[in-house]
Amino acid sequence: MKVIVVGCGKFGARVTAYLTRQNHDVTVIDSNPESFHLLNAEFTGEMITGIGYDRDVLESAGINVADVLISCASSDSLNAVIASVAKNSFHVPMVIARMYDPIRAKMFESMGIYTVSITRLGVDNIQEYLEAHRNWRVIHRIGDNEMQLVKASVSLGLEGTPVTSLNVAGKLQVISVERNGHALFVDENLTCEMHDMLYLAISRDYLSQARDLLQV
Repeated sequence: MKVIVVGCGKFGARVTAYLTRQNHDVTVIDSNPESFHLLNAEFTGEMITGIGYDRDVLESAGINVADVLISCASSDSLNAVIASVAKNSFHVPMVIARMYDPIRAKMFESMGIYTVSITRLGVDNIQEYLEAHRNWRVIHRIGDNEMQLVKASVSLGLEGTPVTSLNVAGKLQVISVERNGHALFVDENLTCEMHDMLYLAISRDYLSQARDLLQV
């Protein structure tokens, strides 16, 4: 996955170390270039000096094609702004923010922004969260990220659902279904089965709704 980490303090460096070990494509942003010294020798990604909520900085980090943004800045307020920009302006599929304040954390979770605390457990929580979302993977982006090709697993709630009923005109189209290692064309008689993988074309402005529809 393409992951942007904003904030390269001790917590951000630990998160980045984990992501690097998992072979993710990681870009780290921090306003202080000295902070990049905290990154371990295994890190092979990109380092960008700049303000984490600046649109130009985020775009230079590749936010238009990012699968995940993790905001690890030292301030809850700053993380809130960065997470909001990533979620609402750039429609990043997964947004994670470090939060001290449990009230603010609860509010952001209601908006679809996952929050973690500034502890070793926080890194473990990020790991668990990313592992749980492997059932949704962007495999290609078309144009200026106007459309994404997504591979998504069929959830229990979709079992028996006609595949064509998932289509939304101009927003989402199921292209094919992978079942038991075989690719199937979609027709009106094909229904979803557990362990199926769906290949979908999804408009950028419909990604959040698509995840809700597919229950992933």
